Amino acid sequence: GTSSPAELSRARTRTSTPHTLTMPEPTKEFPKRDAALAAGKKDKVVAKAFKEGGKKGVEIEGAADTSGLTCFCTRMQNSAGDIILLEAAMEGMNAVPDPEDPEERKGCSGHISKLIISENEPEKKIAMVAYVTEEHKEKINAIEWMKSVCETDLGGGVGGTPDDASTDAWATCTAVEDTDKGFFYLKMKDNTLAAAIQYLRERGLFNDEEDDEDEENPAADFEW
Repeated sequence: GTSSPAELSRARTRTSTPHTLTMPEPTKEFPKRDAALAAGKKDKVVAKAFKEGGKKGVEIEGAADTSGLTCFCTRMQNSAGDIILLEAAMEGMNAVPDPEDPEERKGCSGHISKLIISENEPEKKIAMVAYVTEEHKEKINAIEWMKSVCETDLGGGVGGTPDDASTDAWATCTAVEDTDKGFFYLKMKDNTLAAAIQYLRERGLFNDEEDDEDEENPAADFEW
């Protein structure tokens, strides 16, 4: 029953191949970040939004590793309700870091479907970006997810409609207060995150911690 060296090396190759396949190439191009700069956003402002995305991405990756979550909804602080900045933040969240880079890891959450929210109180508007991974495409759709937030029946609603350029994998929307139609910014702000989570819950993609009321649910985070 001893294996020949050739067989051993074949067995080793077999077991190590899947690992090399799961190591994606580091992200080299950032079209959303470039688009924000091309749109005349200041370097510093874009960098801040992008960096927050990178940092939050690593936190989400950590939560996914410990709790098994596959979808996540959160608020972002540095995008000022500006869809162009929020798209750059999502790009930062999904970026694959260069293992050679001495800087801290960032991004790393491209395998997690996400809906992120950014508010602008002075302008009374809320920007949202939804991103759906390849493996979730059978269960969820970015445009439908976004629509479900816009059209939520939670008290006071949210309003808005997905932008025309939205796809099944990447949808954007800016909801603006419209008091004539009964959409009030403070109510909208309260409802976005809950509506985004409700969509996941209805599809069995949101793990409710039933056994411990005090447990914070890693898939949603209300204060970030």
